[in-house]
Amino acid sequence: MAKVLMFSRQFPKYHPKAGEVTEFVAKFWANRGIEMLNTELLEDDYINVSKIGYLLNPKGHTIRAGNRFKKGDLFSPRVWSGTPYRSKQIIIAPDTEVLETWDIEIDESKCIMIKNKCLSFQKETKIANNDGLSHEDFEDWFNVLPFKGQIICWNPNINY
Repeated sequence: MAKVLMFSRQFPKYHPKAGEVTEFVAKFWANRGIEMLNTELLEDDYINVSKIGYLLNPKGHTIRAGNRFKKGDLFSPRVWSGTPYRSKQIIIAPDTEVLETWDIEIDESKCIMIKNKCLSFQKETKIANNDGLSHEDFEDWFNVLPFKGQIICWNPNINY
């Protein structure tokens, strides 16, 4: 049975871009390929298909607190139809296999660590971009520090 992974359609309240669209659904599909797109999303205008091929930072992984996932697990990618936790969940794609996971930590000095090594700015930017964010938006998203979690990856071309 697939585990549910929710994707935000808008930046959270604490983020400087609060309420703005994240484009995470389109960025997920930009990474996966449009041929499998859930047509319910088109009918309800949850995704602008014309943007898929032109988006910066396709979303090839997501980062979550904790350690719930392992390589080979399936997840069901979803979004809320309206208010988070108070509206229907919409499945945005078929169940997707987790191809790899990495433990990630962000310390109080904003050092991003994988395999207990502090990453260079370039590698931090690569992680942010693969998560569908700019480096600045990534730092603002993960603003409660320290953070411990994992990168959950479905793109075979990503490696850290």
